[in-house]
Amino acid sequence: MAKIANMNFHYQRYPLDYFLDSTVKVGLNAVELWGGAPHFYAEDATHEEVKAVLKEIRRRELELVCFTPEQCIYPINLSAKNDVLRARSIEYFKKCISVASSLETSLLLVTVGYGFYNEPAEEAWARGRDSLQILAEEAGKAGVVLALEPMSRFGSNLITSLDTLSRMHKEVNSPHMQVLLDTIPMMLSGDSIEAYGETFGDELAHIHFLDGDGKTSSHLAWGQGVFSPEAFAESLKAIHYEKYLTLELIGPQYNWDPEQATIDSLARLAFMR
Repeated sequence: MAKIANMNFHYQRYPLDYFLDSTVKVGLNAVELWGGAPHFYAEDATHEEVKAVLKEIRRRELELVCFTPEQCIYPINLSAKNDVLRARSIEYFKKCISVASSLETSLLLVTVGYGFYNEPAEEAWARGRDSLQILAEEAGKAGVVLALEPMSRFGSNLITSLDTLSRMHKEVNSPHMQVLLDTIPMMLSGDSIEAYGETFGDELAHIHFLDGDGKTSSHLAWGQGVFSPEAFAESLKAIHYEKYLTLELIGPQYNWDPEQATIDSLARLAFMR
């Protein structure tokens, strides 16, 4: 039986309480918290506000499986060439590590960002690796594990495939950094769940489980794309994956009725539950 978590990204036009109540309403018992305004932005959050969010999650008897701070848009980039921007990004993630610890979740999602497309890729790679090594050390002190997520080729020129993810995982070489599989970049790069399982084993910390069109980075509700959840389910069984699968739906088409998109996805995945 799959363990499925709801995520609040597609609920961002509603209050955080609405998302938490909706998660309970649709029959799920776990959430992945996207850390972005207007719900919960780490840079703005006081210690009291962090504890208040945790209290609301606990009040509904929900499990927080991962904290995913907003990081894919300006001004966060761990591989930035500009020293001020990169330093700011590192400090931002240090704050997020502290927040994750205060939220009493052990998993923090991180992406390496990107380099300029007209500079040698190895220069940006080295900056990203150095940033991750700094953060992995910080995470270890806080009892937090970084979950390194690849992006699609539409969002990055660094970690966009199993091969590049594996290379960075080896070079950072820290027990405090594991990896995350997202079905969208996985399919775009021609990789597979079995290959992730073979490469990383128990170091595969988490999965973002989405339907997609196989051509773009669209993160779709299940039943709206071309992926086969039945095939994915067989693959998950083959690698003995028993951790959470998060519904990370992304797109303005979900703004008006995010709950229905979650319900539709769960209906398509009913055979897994």
